[in-house]
Amino acid sequence: MDTTQSSAAEVRTASWLLRLRSWMRYGTSLRAKLVILVIAIVILVVGALYWFAFISLRSSIGAIYEQRARSIASVISKSIEEKDYILYYSDQFDADIDRLLEQHEAVVGITAIGLSARGFLVVASTDPTIVGSLATEAERELFDTLRSVETRHVEIGGVSYLRAYDPLYSGSDLIGVVAVDMSLDEQARYIQQLSLKFGLGTMAGSFLLGVFLYLVLSALVTKPVGRLAVAMGAVADRKYDVEVSVPFRRIPGTRQRDEVSHLVDGFNLMTKVIHSHEKELMKLVVLDELTGAYTVDHLRAELDRELAKTRRYGHPTSVLLIEVGDFEGRTDEERDHALVRTSSFLVGNLRNVDVLYRVSETRFVCMLPETPPAGAAVAGERLKGQVPDLTTHVSFPVTVRIESLGWGEEGAPEIDVILEQLLGPIDQLPA
Repeated sequence: MDTTQSSAAEVRTASWLLRLRSWMRYGTSLRAKLVILVIAIVILVVGALYWFAFISLRSSIGAIYEQRARSIASVISKSIEEKDYILYYSDQFDADIDRLLEQHEAVVGITAIGLSARGFLVVASTDPTIVGSLATEAERELFDTLRSVETRHVEIGGVSYLRAYDPLYSGSDLIGVVAVDMSLDEQARYIQQLSLKFGLGTMAGSFLLGVFLYLVLSALVTKPVGRLAVAMGAVADRKYDVEVSVPFRRIPGTRQRDEVSHLVDGFNLMTKVIHSHEKELMKLVVLDELTGAYTVDHLRAELDRELAKTRRYGHPTSVLLIEVGDFEGRTDEERDHALVRTSSFLVGNLRNVDVLYRVSETRFVCMLPETPPAGAAVAGERLKGQVPDLTTHVSFPVTVRIESLGWGEEGAPEIDVILEQLLGPIDQLPA
């Protein structure tokens, strides 16, 4: 049971994905695809530039604040070194720490660590709880190698600070270390403000870049292809008096390298050639004037030739009968448009060797050479599955009925019998 349900879910998912892919490929316009492409390009390019610039900006601001911490630590150390009092146990020393703390707003803590017989000992601090404590092993290793100001990021009570260590000397002797803690709130606010301004500038630049790319792609691709699509639709409706225009005239002698211009010129030439050939064929009364399909008289001659091969050599021959209905209440123009669309649909979904004929007002026959009856049935079912593509191009509901008929090695009846079947009621076709 679980396996069956899982298989059904997988089938539904696969069907949904196929529908989504089909909609994305065919259900969206080229303009929409270009808009999505432009947005993706802008997001990727500008986003990458913004990220690298933000990292560089943050690193630069961090370096500036570290340099500021070193400078403040040096000033405080120099102020302490210039005093005449003894480093240890001095009330004046505590007072000087308070004064230095007031002078530098970014400084939130100052700790004086003196070198004693017991090691590095906290002598004075804005945090009275650590006064008298010995330095940790990691701090002792740092102090032993300390020669100039060094900065570290530390976390106290869940809050991050920038700490600067500066050695204190009496002559050439190391007598202690000053640790200055600076708040990172100002740095964070500064980065946030710059990030906001930079982000707004990036959004404006992204918008301008997107508009520029869209206008360029629209002028070079979307508009020419759109004009081609409209012209092709007109040709599909058998309107040949169309010509795709170009933005401006090409100067004679200019070598043409633009592919879209080649496509436009080729389409215009192809339309003229097709129109010319079709007019010549119509003079021979071979083509139906409305749909461009072959006439029933031409079907008689061609089908008789194919059936002769079936009777003599056993070559199979089949036909598809296509009936278009539901034209009640429709104008002649609407009916003609539906029939032209049906003809184009059938030609586009059949093999090159299959030939289409219009045998009555609303009926078409497609001859399938060298195709057995079973193959014709398969072709008919496949064609039925494509009918929704036709109905989307007609402004009112139409019905399309497709039946197959074929003859194989057992031979075939006379042409008049077959034409009577093809032109008679579709429900009376032999099974």
